[in-house]
Amino acid sequence: MKKMIFMLAAVLVLAGLLTDTGCKKKDKFDITGVWYVTITLLGDDFDETYTFVGDDRGGEVLWEGQSLGTYSASDGYVDFTLEYYDQDDDYTVEVYRGSFDTDRMMSGNVTITIEGYQSVSGTWVAVR
Repeated sequence: MKKMIFMLAAVLVLAGLLTDTGCKKKDKFDITGVWYVTITLLGDDFDETYTFVGDDRGGEVLWEGQSLGTYSASDGYVDFTLEYYDQDDDYTVEVYRGSFDTDRMMSGNVTITIEGYQSVSGTWVAVR
């Protein structure tokens, strides 16, 4: 009986090890570099190009060479916030939350708040 319990325990441990190493999700995605982002708001698409400068965990977001905000990335998820004054001199905040679909594609939700207006929410997709 002891031998049977020992064998069962050994099989369970081995199965756990195989499952853990065989199905482990990739921990890090390299967000740094240039991303082409399509933002969909109220049925319209807007294309932007953002450059993420820093490391795989956090740094700055650049638009046309200008730093507009910061990002953080962890366990396949990404958050970034942009803050700027638009062409009408209204303070604008864009909050992006999403995840990596692959190492070359991200997607998620965005909320844009322009000073004096209601916030608008939509979706975004980014590719390298």
